[in-house]
Amino acid sequence: MHTLVDPADDPAVDDAPRRGRILWALATCMAAKGYQATTIADIAGAARVSKTVVYAHFRDKEHCLLELYSRANDKVLATVRQAQDDARQAGLPWRDRLRAGVGAYLETLADGPAVAWAALVEVQAAGRPALALRRQVIDRYVELLTEVACGLAIEHPDEVRTVSRDVLVAAVGGINELMLARVERGEAALLREDDDVAAGIVIGLLERRDPPAGPAPPRPPG
Repeated sequence: MHTLVDPADDPAVDDAPRRGRILWALATCMAAKGYQATTIADIAGAARVSKTVVYAHFRDKEHCLLELYSRANDKVLATVRQAQDDARQAGLPWRDRLRAGVGAYLETLADGPAVAWAALVEVQAAGRPALALRRQVIDRYVELLTEVACGLAIEHPDEVRTVSRDVLVAAVGGINELMLARVERGEAALLREDDDVAAGIVIGLLERRDPPAGPAPPRPPG
């Protein structure tokens, strides 16, 4: 079972191994046949439990998807934050610090293609609660990126410019679209290959560029 959706470290969860298997089963079923076509019977079969056990953990398929999505993104965000902290403590240049965070984002999802499919594709077909949760998750990514960007602008005022939250929303949207295209091609395991492009989106937005030099003023006569 993939650690992205493993609730074993959550003390509030009873029977965590079976709950985790159910979450992982939903992810693999959706990757194979989509959210709408997946049934509770499919999930139970893939998790090797009865339908009664599935319903003991989740009231319905939507509830299961919401937890899958929430747990996966909590793990991804924690991994990205840790990568940023490690890069800062290592004293890496600011561009490499951004690459570390973006790279951790893509690499974590690349390690769980079925979860990447659920998080990027199926959540958009799962109704209003799932879309509302997706918006909350995106906002959390933007908040993290805003925190990092503001810190870099303070540390490196001559190299990093301050940008608005809307600009960072656009950056996150662009990276998510890049990942979505990769996942839709069935290449989720190759997401890490987009590290340079994804990091370049953020670096390009934050990089302070000197304005081009204008023509030299005319020399006075004489």
